[in-house]
Amino acid sequence: MKTIIYIRQAVPGGTDNYCKALYRTFCNDTECRAEAIEDYPVVKSHLFHYYYKRKPLKEAIRKADIVHVNGYTAMGTIQAIRYAKRLKKRVVYTAHWHPFRCLRHPLMGKLFFNLMLKPFIRKCADVVVTINNEDTRFFQSFHRNVVQIPHWNDNIRQQSQTEKKKNMILFVGRINDPVKGIEHLYRLPAGKYEVHCVGKGELLRKDFIQHTDISDEELHQLYQQASLLVVPSKYEAFSYVALEALLNHTPVLMSENVRIADYLHNVEGCNVFAYGDYDAFVKAVEQSIGTNVETDKVREIFNPQIIKEKYKKVYLG
Repeated sequence: MKTIIYIRQAVPGGTDNYCKALYRTFCNDTECRAEAIEDYPVVKSHLFHYYYKRKPLKEAIRKADIVHVNGYTAMGTIQAIRYAKRLKKRVVYTAHWHPFRCLRHPLMGKLFFNLMLKPFIRKCADVVVTINNEDTRFFQSFHRNVVQIPHWNDNIRQQSQTEKKKNMILFVGRINDPVKGIEHLYRLPAGKYEVHCVGKGELLRKDFIQHTDISDEELHQLYQQASLLVVPSKYEAFSYVALEALLNHTPVLMSENVRIADYLHNVEGCNVFAYGDYDAFVKAVEQSIGTNVETDKVREIFNPQIIKEKYKKVYLG
């Protein structure tokens, strides 16, 4: 039996959730078992984000057979790939990649990646796992073994018969983060919709309802009650919130830059608009709210068992 370790930056967010979901998937597997995720000690760096302290990281890698490294613009990612290759481990790499234009410091991110990280990925990673069409094309341009696998939801609750509110719109994300595109919602006509925003930050519309620090169960109830989820982001490599909404029979309207759309062509209940086109957004909300969702198709596309088998092939080679 092979053992897997997951190396990622120890902060809450999509990458951490991804690693935890993989751990739950493989922690009891009889062919390749995931070890408990550890928060390896780091040293912060103004220039390179963070470094790992060498000894704890090397000791963890030495005990594993498969090292799944997650990261994109930090020196710690290079360390993990390099140590794993030197110790002759199987190296699986997931970038959680964003186009350089969508980074906080586009030029610095591009320089760091191309000059420092890219050579290690090309030479040391046995497999690169991607999650959408755009990052697949990017990594295929310089790596021979790229496998695209979507994210999934491994915590699907039993669906109840909660009645939907016909005019309820839901937004889930950091309200003050310009990448999340909440300014699109501010163009909606006052009084026409009941808009609920889940996330911290200052709302600029007093008629919107804000939810902060809510439980998973409370969020689940909002998904079930809403007649539309909007994801107007400048860029999302996937979108867990879109998947969660669709699994709760809630239609989704997203910008063309939300990459879960790569998997949802011709699936009823999924609509896109051009990011930054506020008039198109308002019209699309009116057309999308309350529409039917082909939930069975969504479940088939993001089937956890099928996705597990794809990862197992990646891990075992």
